[in-house]
Amino acid sequence: MGGEAGLVRVESELLCLKRETLKLDEKIAQLYEQWRDSIYRYVILVAGNFAEAEEITQEAFLQLYRCLLNGKEIRDARSWVFRVAHNCALNRTASRKYVVPLDPVVWEKLCEAREDPALDPEQFVLEEEKRQRLQAAFQQLSALQQQCLLLRAEGFRYEQIAEVLDISISNVGRSLHRGIKKLMRDRHE
Repeated sequence: MGGEAGLVRVESELLCLKRETLKLDEKIAQLYEQWRDSIYRYVILVAGNFAEAEEITQEAFLQLYRCLLNGKEIRDARSWVFRVAHNCALNRTASRKYVVPLDPVVWEKLCEAREDPALDPEQFVLEEEKRQRLQAAFQQLSALQQQCLLLRAEGFRYEQIAEVLDISISNVGRSLHRGIKKLMRDRHE
């Protein structure tokens, strides 16, 4: 009898584990839908390549799934996923012989993804001129300033940006301040 009771207990534990895995699958799918676009846009900036950005984005969520499945506790999942995506992008770009600057076509596609469909033709032309000036000014920023600004635009706090980029909070503040100052100066010229 003891053997049957033990077998029932093991089957019950396996059933619970399967239910927990299904819940985790659903949660990761929900987070993927919620954060995918913002992570993808950020990774395009770091990696400079649409196909790599898609792969890196998926890899970051896959790593989140594996860590949670293995019982690892993650305090701030959004920052964690951005950090993993950031590191994967850096690893891919480091393996290249040279770093390719952000292509104007890539910049345009990023802007189109954020475009307001309600603009009339005159507003569109004015917005396009602003976007081109912003692109030129943004290209003049350092990679760190660009990354800090994009993460801040995604709603990350200074502490979270520091964690994602593995830099000090004061360095985040300086990079944001200098980047914004440069953008504002270029805007008024």
